Amino acid sequence: MRLWPSRSLFWTIAGMFLLTALIGSLLQILVAVAVLRPLEAREARSRAELILSGAAAEIAVLPKPLTAPRVETVLARHRERLGVRGTSIVFRADNGLFAADPPPPPRYQPALERAAAGLDSGRVARDRPRAPGTEDRPRYETIAARPVQSAAGPIGKVLVLRRQPRGGWGYWETRTALLFVPFAVLASVIAGLVIVRLLVRRLHSLEILASRVAEGDLSVRIADRSGDEIGRLAEQLDRMAERVADARDRLERNENQRRQLFADITHELATPLTSIRGFAETLLDPKVAVSAEERARYMRDLLDEAARLDRLISDLFDLARLEAGASALHPERLDWAALCRNTVERFRRRFEGATLTLIWRDPAGPAWIEADGRRMEQVLENLLNNTLRYVPAGGTVIVSLDGGKGPRRALVVSDDGPGIPSREIGQVFERFYRAEGTARSEGASDGKGSGLGLAIVKEIVERHGGTVRAESSDPHGLRITVELPASNPLA
Repeated sequence: MRLWPSRSLFWTIAGMFLLTALIGSLLQILVAVAVLRPLEAREARSRAELILSGAAAEIAVLPKPLTAPRVETVLARHRERLGVRGTSIVFRADNGLFAADPPPPPRYQPALERAAAGLDSGRVARDRPRAPGTEDRPRYETIAARPVQSAAGPIGKVLVLRRQPRGGWGYWETRTALLFVPFAVLASVIAGLVIVRLLVRRLHSLEILASRVAEGDLSVRIADRSGDEIGRLAEQLDRMAERVADARDRLERNENQRRQLFADITHELATPLTSIRGFAETLLDPKVAVSAEERARYMRDLLDEAARLDRLISDLFDLARLEAGASALHPERLDWAALCRNTVERFRRRFEGATLTLIWRDPAGPAWIEADGRRMEQVLENLLNNTLRYVPAGGTVIVSLDGGKGPRRALVVSDDGPGIPSREIGQVFERFYRAEGTARSEGASDGKGSGLGLAIVKEIVERHGGTVRAESSDPHGLRITVELPASNPLA
């Protein structure tokens, strides 16, 4: 399991801490080299001068002539008391005798002798170029020196030399390096300010988005795709703004649909009520002479309008219950082909009375589905009633069912009526929709419907997990296809 994402503010913050630690370490090193090292060198020089006083006195009283082993014994005893790492005590006699403790390796012997003679040590050695072939030889720094005086006069000098590390920091290099400390601190401060500024700017963009969304502007986006915590938060806020904008658009569309629905319901209810009121006022007006035959015709029209009002109210309640999910479905495994066959046979006489031809194309076998039988019968009834209302006399209606072995079953109801304009084909399943020029087609058996039949069909089919679509038939007419998931036959 990963402890942190590949892109994370962790690395930014960790980088800041590492930068601070690096600069702090650099400052500590500089302080140690620039302050502690001079103090240590001063202390080492004081101790070396004290040690050299004793060594010079002992060498001065040694038997003459002096020999290297005797002198080295004295030097070794005093070097142990010195206690400074990397140092050597060297005696160089005026007659050329040279002794050192610890004895240097043979390849370091010339460098040590030159340093003891003052030819290759200190700042003089740095200021002049070194001889060819001597670049890899060590350098020695003189810490302290004291002449050796015998009774007969000066016989040489004793020195404490310290080997300088190659490429190391000398005293003057350390003081020069201290000049870079302000620049290092300034660079770290600038880097920290830049990082903090970038973070603050990104957080400010989040603040702007939140404030503008609060004011109702849902079009603002951050578009921060950095991938770290702030970037992922920006993506979530952008997604939230998009969803809120979509939800607001849906609410506005639903509100417009609700207003349009109320207007349509008012209009649809007012039409039969107006007719009923007109017939009733005519029958009750004593000034209007009405024969028995006219009275009977008015009463029949009055009953027809009342029946139309009853169908409209019933369809409205039915659609409202379906959309709200209050009308429970009772699915069962049934043969859709048998259900459609029975429904078509019940409607055949009505089609013959309207001088319409109804054709049923029976599939080769059963078409099993999981559905509410009563609701699926209502689907086909609404589709057939729709053709009865809008297909002119002499027209043909074909009902077919695909009973194949695929994952879905398809019911198709097609006619050769006037059809629907292509620009309005997507509105067929809307409430109270009536296409221009088709709702009152001349010769149609009935032009009075609630305008809710196909909307109810769509709601029933979608609640069963199916789809319904309308297409124009060739050369004219309308074809409605209902698809439902198939159910495997029993073993």
